Amino acid sequence: MRLLFNTIMLEVNRWTPDKVLTRPLADLLPLLKKANFSALEIWQYHISRMTDDELSNLKDQLQALEFHTVALGAYPSLHFQEADANLERLVGFSDRLGATTFKIFPGRLASADTNAETWGRSLQHLRELAERLADRGMDLTLETHGNTLCDTQASTQRLLDEIGEIDNLGLCFQPYTSHGTGETLSFFAALGSAVRHIHLQNRSMVDNDCTRLADGDWYDCARLLQAAKASGFAGLLSLEFTAGLFPLEGQIFDPQTVIDNAVQDADFVMQTWSEK
Repeated sequence: MRLLFNTIMLEVNRWTPDKVLTRPLADLLPLLKKANFSALEIWQYHISRMTDDELSNLKDQLQALEFHTVALGAYPSLHFQEADANLERLVGFSDRLGATTFKIFPGRLASADTNAETWGRSLQHLRELAERLADRGMDLTLETHGNTLCDTQASTQRLLDEIGEIDNLGLCFQPYTSHGTGETLSFFAALGSAVRHIHLQNRSMVDNDCTRLADGDWYDCARLLQAAKASGFAGLLSLEFTAGLFPLEGQIFDPQTVIDNAVQDADFVMQTWSEK
């Protein structure tokens, strides 16, 4: 198992339409280093608008601070006749940073809204992407998420059955907010060995606010971690969200607060994973 910090946590505009960065990732790396994080899942929008020179500078800083870019999280369009024009550039950027996993939303349409033609075209784009990534030594993981081809257990299983055997393709498991602990564990067990990557987050179901992993009541994160370990999972665990993602009214977003909460989450994960 390898624990990653997902840099999406560090940008308050993460869910806005234009996702304009309030601070570049390079400015935030020293804070992560001081908190003893060393392995990253980089959010697409932290690098996708960079020039080649800017990416080279970021790579130099990552190396100087001894960070490992293990994964890149991306959101391509898969459903159209032509493949996403920006995707190949992002694949190249990921390769230059040394990523070994390319995690994507499998499209931007709910599985129920796809017809046979769109479904088939999307799977072909996924096969082609997996092949290009294999040439660069990268795995492709498909995130289980609403409004994608992997938005239900049934659609996820259908995708795996129909896409065929691809050595470097697997799943990034993430529960849905409609799942409780039982549904989460059942969904995870059903996906079995296809899961190579897990996104970790939790919420308070009273106000739907993100919490530290141990504090939320959406599902019992410890039980998911225990189930993953018992299944023999040896892939990536990404700290995706935690408490402090949005400032209180009248306050300014503070990445340090998020990092401090993520440190507690990392301790929780490692302690839970070490228990027999």
